[in-house]
Amino acid sequence: MKKIATLLAITLFAFVSKSNAQSVIENINSTLENYIDGTEKGEPDRVRKAFHEDFQLYLISADTLRIISGSQYISNIEKGRKYNRKGRVVSIDYENNAAAAKVEVYFPETNRLATDYLLLLKTFDGWKILHKIINVTVKDEQDLTALPRENEIHNIEKTLLDYMEGTAKSDSDRIESAFWDGLNLYSVKDGAVSKITREKYLGFFSNDKQYRRIGKILSIDYEKDAALAKLEIKMPEHDRIAIDYMLLLKIRGSWKVIHKSFTDKDFKLNSN
Repeated sequence: MKKIATLLAITLFAFVSKSNAQSVIENINSTLENYIDGTEKGEPDRVRKAFHEDFQLYLISADTLRIISGSQYISNIEKGRKYNRKGRVVSIDYENNAAAAKVEVYFPETNRLATDYLLLLKTFDGWKILHKIINVTVKDEQDLTALPRENEIHNIEKTLLDYMEGTAKSDSDRIESAFWDGLNLYSVKDGAVSKITREKYLGFFSNDKQYRRIGKILSIDYEKDAALAKLEIKMPEHDRIAIDYMLLLKIRGSWKVIHKSFTDKDFKLNSN
């Protein structure tokens, strides 16, 4: 009887966990749909609802980083105008109160396909899109200048290793080489977005101290010069596992982390 009760408890826990996960995905998807539908149907208020107040968009144009503010982006959406663009959510990944998503937007008139990588955080106002990087290509057109995928993945991994190993060994030069100059790090505290500047973060690793930070790349997704990565950083001495979501852009041939959001997940001593 005790064994049956235990099995029922395990089954119920799995069902509740699955239901909770589905609910989170639906809430994140709702925010993404506000962005996708709002830009397609000329509804700037829906787009504004999807964005955090500090939202910015980053892209590479003529091998140069271009930044568009949220207010500028929304001001370009004419209320009531229907735009010929078709968006879809490709993937969503989340841990606790941080998430990342990949969205594709097709523009039939120009046969262009935009790939959006988005960072989201769950605030007291719900899930908000904090930052977005974008890559635009002509659909089905081969890029003869592109490196083989395994080479590009290797280059992205090198940047991520500079960050992971640099923070473990207090090697500020390696951390700086991985980060874009304007990078900030974001998390949620008490329902509000908290920001750590690049300079403040680098100051944490200026003492030549060796840290027991065990980094692991969980996933990388990229399209041409834009990428999204998910990392796990174990810190056994602090009973903490950090999950990092990172947006990267290829600037003048080098991959740089543009922004990072992070959260914690349950620590397990025997986790691999």
